[in-house]
Amino acid sequence: MSEAREKRRSPFSLRGLCIGAAMSIFIGIAAPYSMIMVQSWAWGAHASQLGGVFLFFVLVFFVNVLLGLLRRSFALNRAELVLVYVMMLVALTVPTQNMLVYIIPVIVVPYYSASAENNWDSIIQPHLPEWFSPHDFEAMRTLYEGLPAGQAIPWEAWLVPFIAWGSFLIALSVMMFCLCGILHRQWSRNERLAYPMVQLPQQMIESGEDPLARIAPLFRNPVVWIGFALPFALGSSAALKAYIPAVPEWSYSLGGFSPFDGVPGIPFLLSFAWTGLFFLVEHRIVFSIWFFYLFGKMEDGLLTSFGLAGSEVLSQYDNYNTPDLGHQSVGAVLVFVLVGLWVARSHLRLVWEKAWRPDQDDPIDAEELLSYRAALIGFFLSLGYLAVWLWHSGVPGAALPLFLLMVLVYYIMLTRVTTAGGIPSARPPIVSPYVVISGMGTSILGTKGLVAMGIAMGWQAEMRLFPMIACANGLKVAEMVDGPKRRLFWGMLLAVVCSLVGGTWMLMSLGYQHGGINLGGPFLSNGNNWHFLNNALHNLPDMNVRGWVFTAVGGAIEGFLMWANHRWFWWPLHPLGFVVCAGFTASHIWFSAFVAWVLKVNILKYGGASLFALAKPFFLGMILGEAACFGFWLVVDFATGTVGNRLGLM
Repeated sequence: MSEAREKRRSPFSLRGLCIGAAMSIFIGIAAPYSMIMVQSWAWGAHASQLGGVFLFFVLVFFVNVLLGLLRRSFALNRAELVLVYVMMLVALTVPTQNMLVYIIPVIVVPYYSASAENNWDSIIQPHLPEWFSPHDFEAMRTLYEGLPAGQAIPWEAWLVPFIAWGSFLIALSVMMFCLCGILHRQWSRNERLAYPMVQLPQQMIESGEDPLARIAPLFRNPVVWIGFALPFALGSSAALKAYIPAVPEWSYSLGGFSPFDGVPGIPFLLSFAWTGLFFLVEHRIVFSIWFFYLFGKMEDGLLTSFGLAGSEVLSQYDNYNTPDLGHQSVGAVLVFVLVGLWVARSHLRLVWEKAWRPDQDDPIDAEELLSYRAALIGFFLSLGYLAVWLWHSGVPGAALPLFLLMVLVYYIMLTRVTTAGGIPSARPPIVSPYVVISGMGTSILGTKGLVAMGIAMGWQAEMRLFPMIACANGLKVAEMVDGPKRRLFWGMLLAVVCSLVGGTWMLMSLGYQHGGINLGGPFLSNGNNWHFLNNALHNLPDMNVRGWVFTAVGGAIEGFLMWANHRWFWWPLHPLGFVVCAGFTASHIWFSAFVAWVLKVNILKYGGASLFALAKPFFLGMILGEAACFGFWLVVDFATGTVGNRLGLM
């Protein structure tokens, strides 16, 4: 009996939960402040989550070692470190432009920016639900223009909108956690995805042969520190330029060229951390990332040069390439995800069977995030809540299935390419609201449906990072800890709530103190998502048949790539590369992928597996060095009051 009880005991302590909650509140407050006020490093903007790596490095290498020196029992054990790390990853997904920072403008801009020219008071405002925003216009105006001295923040005016949006974001996070709980075993054990983003934190807490060692073998390897020094030194030279202009400056932009007129050029942007991540990925995937990016630029250029490119107006996130390439990539994404689910059909059938007929003698979900029954119930309940919420926001019933399908497909796709291909930054080729607008037309949506799509842009526009990515990577790290993972679920949910509370407090405080229109960046100072919707609101476009044709073409190409990848062992092109070839983020990651591919291919060619094993710590050091450099200079910029010392890419 005692042995069975011990097996059911959670390895994650209450001390770890409390520390993770405190760090989540800190992240909720610090991440938007550093982005808006310090304007230095967007440390929670990308799937690579280098901000989490930096904080974990400080915790493991400095704080925990110091605690262990004071008294060994003071130091956090492996399970506690894993719990805190996963909670920090989840907390980073909430308070920046990927979620919270964009929701505030979506709420306020339709009222604050309404004018006689845009006619929003008669086009948009009548279709907004009552719970969507404060009924007090002064509460919104002073958020953008600042409160008079001595006045308190009107929290009571925001109570109903915050309850509505907060419940939505929590339900959205629960849905993603449950979906991860369903898919984790398939991705991690059955398909054995690489999970390159967890390899560094895993080695940061790996004890090696000496379980009593205060620092991991990773930190005792000189090759790691050589790799660490390269990005730290070059990044510091770039940061020092703001303090000492005479210092030679390193630039992450190495130039670029424009092979076609009328098409955005091809930049050469190098991130050491992203190069390190790509080095950990199968070389066919890395080759396909940069190959299909250049292939897409060639396709865009030829269509534009011959006057064959489509003229459809989409969102600001979809205008970096022709709408044709965007639709083509949407088709690729649909096939990539749906075929992936078909491949996982045996596992999904097992999940369903185990959920309703659990085998007490063989509980395969005993160490999963949730029992399969709880995961399925949680998924469908949270998805149902989201559907009701969206319907009340104005999404027509006829459009709701397509919209929810695209939301789920994009979440699965972006999480999958992150865990399998180490993609450090990616966005959907066409955001979900505009897939619906283009694919169904305004005859079905109507003006109210268009306005509802504008509301959805608050959480569907920036999708470079969201809780499902953090959860998927976190579950892989948690495999280092034996025992049930149920408490990890509650830790992640607590991280969402703490970060949401901290981030909301910080954003509202900054807006009311300084005036949103005076704050740095486009996040509080405008509402481009609504401005880009103007075209659809005034022109009411019909369904774009051309877009569906290119969607079918992209799906057919992706289907062939997946078939060829499965059929021929020598096939050089991986279907993952075709999925992420379009968009703004692809232009930022392709060159790092190219550099990593060249280095890895030559290391394997001339040195084999032994040289690759020797080189791997160097590239792990590059990831750590860039994260530590950016984190160090962010702290320096904050301490010195320096503003606008931009670090890294994007």
